[in-house]
Amino acid sequence: MNKSQPISSEDLRCSVIPDGRVLEITTTTGCVVACSYCPQDKFAARQRAVSHAKYLRLEDFKKCLARVPAAVDISFSGYSEPWLNADCTEMVEHAHASGHGIRISTSLVRMNGRDLRRLQALDFRVFLVHVLDNGTYMNSSLVGRKYVDLIRQLIDADISSLVFMVLGEIHPDLVEIIPEKALIRSRPLSKGGSVSPKIVAGALTCPDERQHRNVLLPNGDVTFCCMDFERRHVLGNLLRDSYKDLFKAPTFCEIVDRMNGKDGFLVCRLCEFAQPIA
Repeated sequence: MNKSQPISSEDLRCSVIPDGRVLEITTTTGCVVACSYCPQDKFAARQRAVSHAKYLRLEDFKKCLARVPAAVDISFSGYSEPWLNADCTEMVEHAHASGHGIRISTSLVRMNGRDLRRLQALDFRVFLVHVLDNGTYMNSSLVGRKYVDLIRQLIDADISSLVFMVLGEIHPDLVEIIPEKALIRSRPLSKGGSVSPKIVAGALTCPDERQHRNVLLPNGDVTFCCMDFERRHVLGNLLRDSYKDLFKAPTFCEIVDRMNGKDGFLVCRLCEFAQPIA
């Protein structure tokens, strides 16, 4: 698909699952990492209003995954730190055994040495570590002896596709541990307009193709995009709907129409990734 052209509903629907589709997994509602740029309070309030499920249950994850084609990568990231759910490592193992490509995006908070040893047996598309910073953007009090030891173990482990990223300045206790050449320095994202929103009018496109990175929530709901922290576009629920049916439902059709210029609320208009189509 030419990214500068209007989006076709046929391009996005899943009669055939194209390469590059990802389902992000939000394992819990609420996050102690407390990134300043992350609208966690908004997500938690919206999610708790519709479901009492704080954690994604392992059995529910397995039911949802059974509805997702193996061609879709599974990314343990979503709207909160994945390892705040004690079953996260087993979920990763199950998704890997089911034939999905696996992506990890974690701060390592609540992961332990046993988790890491189990993960070493797997391969990953990417294993991205959001390193805790000096307190400017993240809860630096989470950096203790166990966290530092886990970072050391991870560096020594044979993890495929391992990448470290920091927003701002790395925590002082980690400066001498993580090699500078292995560290990506970045900046906070807007998270769908939560920091410095902009408005993109008319037809638009997402050059990062985040419309192909949908998010599973702890109650089985699936939101349109990894930037939709406020659940503004819920495509369906994988505890009752098939993956393909998510992209045939009225909500998805409305999103496509609005990306092509139709009036109506669209979270993409508040996103820094959105680009207008001339």
